[in-house]
Amino acid sequence: MIGILVGVIGGATFSAGLPLMMDQVFPVIFTSDETGTTQDAPAWLDWLAGDDLVLVACLILPAIFMVSGICKYVSKVLLHFVGLKILEDLRVDVYDRLQRLSLTFHGSQAGGDLLSRVMGDTQKLQTVLSKVVMNMVVLPGALIGSIIALILLCIDDSSVIYMLIGLLTIPLSVFPVRVFLKRLAKKASLMMSKQGDMSAIVSENLVSQQAVRAYMMEDTQVAKLKEETANFVKFNMGVQRYRYLVSPSVEAMSAIGVGFAIYFGSINGLTLEKFIPTLIALFAAYEPVKKLGNLGTLIREGEVALERLEFILNSEDEVLDSPDAKPFGVAKGDVVFDHCQFGYGDKVVLNDVNVRVKAGETIALVGESGAGKSTLISLIPRFFEVQSGALTVDGVNVNAMNKEDLRKNIALVSQQPLLFRGTVAENILIGRPGATKEDVIAAAMNASAHKFISSLPDGYDTYLGERGGGLSGGQCQRVVIARAFLKDAPILILDEATSALDSESEANIQEALKGLSKGRTTFIVAHRFSTIRDADRILVFEKTSEGGRIVADGAHAEIYDHCELYKALYDKQN
Repeated sequence: MIGILVGVIGGATFSAGLPLMMDQVFPVIFTSDETGTTQDAPAWLDWLAGDDLVLVACLILPAIFMVSGICKYVSKVLLHFVGLKILEDLRVDVYDRLQRLSLTFHGSQAGGDLLSRVMGDTQKLQTVLSKVVMNMVVLPGALIGSIIALILLCIDDSSVIYMLIGLLTIPLSVFPVRVFLKRLAKKASLMMSKQGDMSAIVSENLVSQQAVRAYMMEDTQVAKLKEETANFVKFNMGVQRYRYLVSPSVEAMSAIGVGFAIYFGSINGLTLEKFIPTLIALFAAYEPVKKLGNLGTLIREGEVALERLEFILNSEDEVLDSPDAKPFGVAKGDVVFDHCQFGYGDKVVLNDVNVRVKAGETIALVGESGAGKSTLISLIPRFFEVQSGALTVDGVNVNAMNKEDLRKNIALVSQQPLLFRGTVAENILIGRPGATKEDVIAAAMNASAHKFISSLPDGYDTYLGERGGGLSGGQCQRVVIARAFLKDAPILILDEATSALDSESEANIQEALKGLSKGRTTFIVAHRFSTIRDADRILVFEKTSEGGRIVADGAHAEIYDHCELYKALYDKQN
């Protein structure tokens, strides 16, 4: 608010002060005689004489520029700070919203496009806000100051009135601006969409470098980005063409108005002495109009950026906490799937699943790819919502639990080892923030990770890059498993948890998991049958046209003799 007020003062001071300076003070400088008297001097300068009069008159001009400059500087700095704070809050709000939305939403959106919205669109909006807030108040202030100067000049000399006809072209300047802004909005939307596509391509490529080189896709990837970049340039130039048409249009209308003003003023006795300050005041009035037209283009671009951000902010979380949810403490681990069904859109993934898992049991899930094994375990922590039937933990429907209470009772190790930027210890501590160093080391030892962590340059304080940069795939996986050990949750989910480990480490992990699973409910999704030899029960999934279903449930020896699918899968691997 202070910045806006200061900016208005600066704009009005310059726009009104300069024409009046030309009209009243300059004649004093050039008509003063040796006695210091002049008939052209305004009444407010009569108390001065001689050199003092000339000195004061000469100091007024730099004073006007100084006041205007200081006010503009202060207002721009303050408004830029406000813009940055708005950017900070908006970016955090959008990022926070992304953390709350369901995995279904994230699965339907390109990661690069979401990145472009969080970073690029918020930056665009901050730039627009900073410029618009400043100029939408300062420029009208400058316009008002110019009009005040023209009124005072008219009072002093009635012939100046004829030059005011030039102001009649200001309303006419609005029409071309409106046409350009309407077309610019469509181009800006396409431009930002293409910017998101470029970000998606680059993001996808950077996490797939091994595959790119293995399949010699370098030229294909470059060609794909080149094509999207060309499309971006095309739409960007469309935006710029309409943006840069605004100023010439307003300037052309201004020139027409000034031409008429000069003509009517000259035939009605306007002198050169009055013409110069009046002309300055007219141009000072047109300058805000021209800049306001340019601001219109920025506002349109800002509206498009805001719409893209609102898409995230207004997206609904498909997995909501019930308003009647009651606090849920530490679970025992009884998990029941009662006629559960789930699908993506019209595609049914799980169909009529009925499973009762007692606390402390270790359940292995095997079967064909795409039969719904990973989907089933994703329903337990409510990554997705059961569409029909009921899923309960300790007899309580998970839909009636707060997600936070439910997930505190679940430790998850996924197929892809997910590490974050930070130290090794910080990545393990995600399992239980606030745990002691001794607890972290114990968890790492259980995961067969302590030996290699100790050999790192800074041990547990070694800083890891993006996605665990600096560690091998197996080492990353063991750090993630250590995180699960540290959490020590009553329900443990292992989704191909040992897929990246060598045989020796896998054997050590299996021994550790055997001890960890005692008294805890453990779900193991595995393609390698060596990882499920200690499971109490094995669920065999079959993929059908009506969705995945469980065709066998029991111990290895039992289902091997009675389930052809399981026997075929087992024999093929062994």
